[in-house]
Amino acid sequence: MTLLELNAKKAELVQTILNDIDSEEVLNELSQMVKKLTAPKYPCMHSIEELRSSAADALQAYKKGDGKHFTTQEEMRKRHTS
Repeated sequence: MTLLELNAKKAELVQTILNDIDSEEVLNELSQMVKKLTAPKYPCMHSIEELRSSAADALQAYKKGDGKHFTTQEEMRKRHTS
């Protein structure tokens, strides 16, 4: 789709909103939908359960002394400070 076609579709949508929607409730719902659809999408989204499981696995590896699977705070500071 070209930029010109995209802008024409946007204008058509705006015109439809201006002409056909005369309900505040519908307008509010449409606004929420637009916000949801245009919100930034993060590449990695985990559920609470996945995060807890990962944290439990990391803690268990740390307690076993399995040092190749974790990085200390000191090591991270050395890597990421100027």
